[in-house]
Amino acid sequence: MKNLLQVTFSKPSPEDYKEFADSYAGSSVLDGRTKVTATDAEGHTAAMFIDEERLQRLGEEYIKTHLTIYYINFFENWYLKLSENDYYNDPQRHPEKIIRLKFVEIENGTGREIYKGIDTGRYYLRECEKKEDFAKWYICGKRRHTDDGDEPRPNLIFEYNGQTEKIRFDDWNGVAAYSDTFNKNFNRREK
Repeated sequence: MKNLLQVTFSKPSPEDYKEFADSYAGSSVLDGRTKVTATDAEGHTAAMFIDEERLQRLGEEYIKTHLTIYYINFFENWYLKLSENDYYNDPQRHPEKIIRLKFVEIENGTGREIYKGIDTGRYYLRECEKKEDFAKWYICGKRRHTDDGDEPRPNLIFEYNGQTEKIRFDDWNGVAAYSDTFNKNFNRREK
């Protein structure tokens, strides 16, 4: 469905700078940002300020079609949310790739599962939530160091012991295996 918001891009106004100067954030947070203003079919208007890097990466057309306007009763105000899910999960940008793993150990004190890539020799960490179908993955180098690990790109499929688990991006918590891709049977036990 096409987004029905009327969207404009502009520089922050003197009034915007004054409003931020009067707040805890300070007006300097608007430096290097573009004001995105959207109005829905009922005439509700909201604005957000996007840094230049994010604007260039996503592009105006993407932003226009991925904005949502919503109301927060407590603040009695309208706000904008910009979803980056379609951008990061785009298979053209991030094609699916299978990474075959072997189990190494459970990291002492953290409960993280540690795997090593069969083809790459890199280490991978998997942190599972006990109460949710959710696993956060991290990519490390060929040597394992405490507290290392970077967020992987979306659309990677980890394979171990005949099981697979795909990770994807979600605005809520970045790249992870969410309930729709989390595999309860992805485990560290050898057959």
